[in-house]
Amino acid sequence: MVFMTVILLAAGLSERMGQNKLLLPFHGKTIIETTLSAIPDSYRKIVVTGHEEGKIRALLSSHDVTFIHSEDYLKGQRWSTLSGIEAVENDDFAILPGDLPLIESRDIVNTVSLLKDFTIGRAIHEKTPGHPVVYRKEHREKLLSFSGTMKEYLHFHKIGFYEGGIGCIADTDTPESYEKLCKWPD
Repeated sequence: MVFMTVILLAAGLSERMGQNKLLLPFHGKTIIETTLSAIPDSYRKIVVTGHEEGKIRALLSSHDVTFIHSEDYLKGQRWSTLSGIEAVENDDFAILPGDLPLIESRDIVNTVSLLKDFTIGRAIHEKTPGHPVVYRKEHREKLLSFSGTMKEYLHFHKIGFYEGGIGCIADTDTPESYEKLCKWPD
């Protein structure tokens, strides 16, 4: 019985990186495989694809995931996120970018546990907002009809915060950030 769905965002163009950052090697896997491995097995996983969809699908085909292709991925991350939210069934859900290879399972689980007391929870690290961002299922329709950004939506709601590790904010947007992450110990 699944009550939590994690939406793993894998649709972007990786423009600042200059190549698909999710497919870059990281400690014997790729960035996206490493991020995916932190999601607990008991959670449903939706991978939202867009750019280089075939490569992402081929790479993750042996994993227990549901693929959703975002037709609007060229419009930006918000549109890919909404594609993932549309695919959520009757579960609470989390949004997680695919380029967080240092995220740990405990950061995801502890952020999800905030939903006992809040309708939205978010991981932070040293006051910097990070991921995942988790929502009770009652937010699904509200998010789908909201015309602003995801960040604007959060401003209208009380949020619980979990102080997570560096992996909640350490993404791989640029060659420099990727190089720093690759030096991080296993």
